[in-house]
Amino acid sequence: MIDLLVVGGGPAGLVAARVAAECGREVLLVERDPAIGLPVRCGEGVGSKGLEEFLDPQNGAAPWISRRITRVEFRSPSGAVVRVGHGDVGYVLDRSRFEPVLAEQAVAGGASIRVGAEVTGLERDGAIWVARINGDERVRARIVIGADGVESMVGRWAGIDTRVRAKDMESCAQVLLDDVDVDPETIVLHFGREIAPGGYAWIFPKGPRSANVGLGVVALRARRNAMAYLDDYIGTAFPTGRRGSRTVGGVVVQTTVRSSVADGVMLCGDAAHMINPLSGAGIVNAMKAGRLAAETAVEAIAEGDTSARRLGAYHDRWMHVLGHDHERFYRVKEALGKFDDQFFDSLACSVNAIPEDKRTLRRIFYAALFQQPALLPVIFRYFA
Repeated sequence: MIDLLVVGGGPAGLVAARVAAECGREVLLVERDPAIGLPVRCGEGVGSKGLEEFLDPQNGAAPWISRRITRVEFRSPSGAVVRVGHGDVGYVLDRSRFEPVLAEQAVAGGASIRVGAEVTGLERDGAIWVARINGDERVRARIVIGADGVESMVGRWAGIDTRVRAKDMESCAQVLLDDVDVDPETIVLHFGREIAPGGYAWIFPKGPRSANVGLGVVALRARRNAMAYLDDYIGTAFPTGRRGSRTVGGVVVQTTVRSSVADGVMLCGDAAHMINPLSGAGIVNAMKAGRLAAETAVEAIAEGDTSARRLGAYHDRWMHVLGHDHERFYRVKEALGKFDDQFFDSLACSVNAIPEDKRTLRRIFYAALFQQPALLPVIFRYFA
């Protein structure tokens, strides 16, 4: 029997495995894909401050960094450009290298990692979980951390409600483009109902002439699938770009699940919907959640109490760190979703009247309030 079974080898699971192993616990992480870090399933963008809690990006020189980002550019539906931010904004990762580094740290800390190992079922045996791996192998664990993504099976087996309302699920598509003209230090976010209904398109530079170009759409608002919208966007923005790898999938844009724990089980990262519902960002969130889950697991095992009541401390800690912020971001997202393209075009003009070095998020929200007073209750709750 082991202390901790981590299901899923993404950022959440890898950080959880490392932290628990470094505390002296016997940890096994299983990942169903044949390699850690592949396939890449997101735009790979992260904020600098959050990333630096876990790894040193060496000012963008680390081998798992594709680009250092110093600016953010918003584009309105009509194409008006709003530039925000100067200096240390964030990074675009190379996740095919980034996650193997996290895995190396976990192994160095004492964790075991198995790839090509899929958990096919979980059963409770007293205070122990018994996991079936690849059909017939059995692993017994005191605690299971489910870091197995949006469609978490660990959550379902443990009886945790992870259902998502249709209006809170985005369908996303992304293509790696080469031979394109991009600003290598700027990420671009492009809004518009004809571009990406209910979501936005993004351009995340990967090199001097390459970028992850993708978008997310809310199915209930879209007339076509995400790949069809992306084909149109690429055809307009980068008609001569050379297409490389393609990624499709879903992103949950709602708040954290009501409870992320059960007896002997904790969910973290996408499995618990710990994604910023306004931006769709989730990498750093997942690592923070993995660390909190591991710390709670270590404490609970030491106390001999792995009940849902004891593990509930993890959920409370998460809500304090980011969960309540995500609830506020969700209200902002819902409010902004009620306005048409004309509102966002007008907002772009108002924001561009603010000197570029003074365009903070607060000032942008106040400009939005001036354009649409109906946002007042949301903005008040956001900043209160």
